[in-house]
Amino acid sequence: MTARRGRYSAGEKTRIRLIEAAEKLFAQRGYDGVTLAEIRSAAGQSNASAITYYFGSKANLLSAILKHRLPVIKAERDELFRLMDERSGAPSTRDVLWCFVQPLADTLGGDNHYAGLIDRLLDADLVGAAFAAADPDATASGFQVNRVLDAALAELPEGIRRQRVRMVYDSVLRTLARYDRSGTAPDHAELSSLIDAWEGLLHAPTR
Repeated sequence: MTARRGRYSAGEKTRIRLIEAAEKLFAQRGYDGVTLAEIRSAAGQSNASAITYYFGSKANLLSAILKHRLPVIKAERDELFRLMDERSGAPSTRDVLWCFVQPLADTLGGDNHYAGLIDRLLDADLVGAAFAAADPDATASGFQVNRVLDAALAELPEGIRRQRVRMVYDSVLRTLARYDRSGTAPDHAELSSLIDAWEGLLHAPTR
């Protein structure tokens, strides 16, 4: 969850409003489908230079959204990995999927539209560029998911393994984005059922 606005200065409150307004509009209509004027209006800002003042450009505003959201996701994922590592034995793909999915599912609701945003960036083939510009420390937990999944699926040929992991990532983002756009979130039982399906995809027999 985002820190309470009461902890911010007036200028930082304005900055957060612009970030959240941009995130919501990008999640609804895509990065290229939203103008800076629309973001300012949604954030209640009449000053035409507000976004330039706080961020410099639309691309920097997108980077600011990731900087705003990723630390919370990383902290939760790091804790899930810590708990997983405390258990004996090698982690299962299901364990790793929970570490990947739960922090994303927990973004759903309120003024957080991160899942919908990432889905739109995926549509526009902008995910790679957006994350390349992000703080490497903030994205480290995502790379950790990749490494542990690779190890858990070591019996699969590399090409099939990469294809299936990519399919699962795409499906997770698409599914959570649909929840975001409907204003709902999966409960634990729903999320468990979805993880069953994603785990099944990873381990489907090869011919």
